[in-house]
Amino acid sequence: MIAKLSRIIADFFVRQKVVPEEQREVYEYGFELSISSVIGILIVLAIGLVCGRFWESVIFYIVFCFTRLFTGGYHAPNHLLCKAAFTGTLLAVLAVDWLLKEIENYYWFILHFYSLIIVCQFAPIENPNKELSERQKVRCKVISIVAMAVWLAVMFLFRYLNSELDHIVALTLFCVANLMLLGNNYERRKKNEKDR
Repeated sequence: MIAKLSRIIADFFVRQKVVPEEQREVYEYGFELSISSVIGILIVLAIGLVCGRFWESVIFYIVFCFTRLFTGGYHAPNHLLCKAAFTGTLLAVLAVDWLLKEIENYYWFILHFYSLIIVCQFAPIENPNKELSERQKVRCKVISIVAMAVWLAVMFLFRYLNSELDHIVALTLFCVANLMLLGNNYERRKKNEKDR
């Protein structure tokens, strides 16, 4: 549906001579990403408002999207599955945070360090639709590790401010790390099947 809508928008701009015909695919892809991002934001805001967890949802979105931009991880084969997985991840983070909010604070930092180990070991996980050069891989790994240090500082800041938003940061990074492992295993399995 998102691809079809992107095609319709790109066709309109080509017919209006705003976009040259030879750049149609580039614009279609750009519209597809933009529409997908807007849907993601709307899902997060809607869930946050309905659950009464607005700021938790916003923090989830910021941490998840920024970190995944550089770490990579599992990519669903289509937009519907992608949004379903994204929504499921957000709901899981909010549910686990609610269920475990009484546990000792140091457990949240243990989750962060688990995520840091995964990021240091595996980042970046390449998207099968976009290969990275060696230089880009090094850049993404460095940014991923720096981002993990920034998120740790953010967690300490939340803890200092007596806010439990550090739980959301830790749980979101835990999900990102596990999506990296899932993506790594998925790509390895696909490669092994090709080699047979």
